[in-house]
Amino acid sequence: MVAALYLGALSYPQPAFTDHVAYRQFDVWSDRPIEDAITSVLDDATRRMKTSELYTSHQRFRLFFCNSTWRLALYGLFQTKAGGLVYSWLTTNIYIRESSIAENRIVSPHIGPMADAERRPLSYVIVHEPTHVMQSRAFGRFFDRRCPTWLDEGYADYVGKGGDFDFDENVTLLRAGSPALDFARSRLCRRYHLEVAWLLDKQGMSIRPVYANPPREADLLDALTRG
Repeated sequence: MVAALYLGALSYPQPAFTDHVAYRQFDVWSDRPIEDAITSVLDDATRRMKTSELYTSHQRFRLFFCNSTWRLALYGLFQTKAGGLVYSWLTTNIYIRESSIAENRIVSPHIGPMADAERRPLSYVIVHEPTHVMQSRAFGRFFDRRCPTWLDEGYADYVGKGGDFDFDENVTLLRAGSPALDFARSRLCRRYHLEVAWLLDKQGMSIRPVYANPPREADLLDALTRG
């Protein structure tokens, strides 16, 4: 019974959030009053989202701002460090950690700003997580069980950045062994993004055929590092 109640709370969290705004394709709930700047943040998020082949104007997305850590823990399956979370195999609800909407930024769980904060504002997070929702709608609820992490996370980073990505700079960093391109050390998806960008922007592929037959990551890295 406890498990059933918890799943019910995860599926329908709206009663735990006091404020609600509907704008464009987004329904936004928060445990604090939602600042007026949310419209400009969502405008920027929409611009980024439109770069995806999976985007359609009729899709809707539910965002829940968990400014209280206990809410993020409750709805994020006890993860409290991430900027945003969605478990698309269970629900399309998107949970976002404490944020400053007026400043278009995520409040870091650590001392100092979020890693790579300049290229990952709040609007980036608002797109990264819904991209996983779009992936689940396009490729099935359990898409991330079938496809490699580099593709799932790399494409979410690709769409979330909305074109704010220097391909040549990141190739140089990869060849130099920069920790920024190592997810285990940086917790950033930049190497994954680079691999996806090579396929989509340099090889002219579309995302659906890539998902239908993902190449081996080792082959992508070989192509990127040999020059």
